[in-house]
Amino acid sequence: MEAPFLYGQYEVSVDSKNRLLIPSDIRKRIKPETHGKDFFLLLGHNKRPWLYPDKFYENLVTEQKTELTPGPEQVNYDRMTLALAQLVELDTNGRVLIPVRSMALMGLQQTKEFYLLGVRTHLELWDKADWEKDRETMPARSPDIEAAARQARKTQ
Repeated sequence: MEAPFLYGQYEVSVDSKNRLLIPSDIRKRIKPETHGKDFFLLLGHNKRPWLYPDKFYENLVTEQKTELTPGPEQVNYDRMTLALAQLVELDTNGRVLIPVRSMALMGLQQTKEFYLLGVRTHLELWDKADWEKDRETMPARSPDIEAAARQARKTQ
């Protein structure tokens, strides 16, 4: 399946009803017939909320090899990425409702101002202050980030 190509940083907010507007620039990059119309919300490995287009995420999961008796590491990973995942529907205004328990689980209840980041095939929701701090230090860390990425590609 063709992957979506998501990039950029967008200042967003969660309204009083826990609705998050997905910016139109992002919605234009997601093809409903290929990638899906709605999103799966899950806790990413960086402890940030991740949003994947629903059809694309389902395809990613079902392409993974499954076993009758998976090891405990795989079961734990599946619990984290599947049992805690939630389908959030895009409304006609381009918003998704973030369930209250997800807001608490993902540490989002303290703030309403965020950045929504396009990270290749998924979106990440960052607390505004956390992203601004991380973004500010990124140039100094870029050689280490690039070296780690090259090493990770070699081991895949």
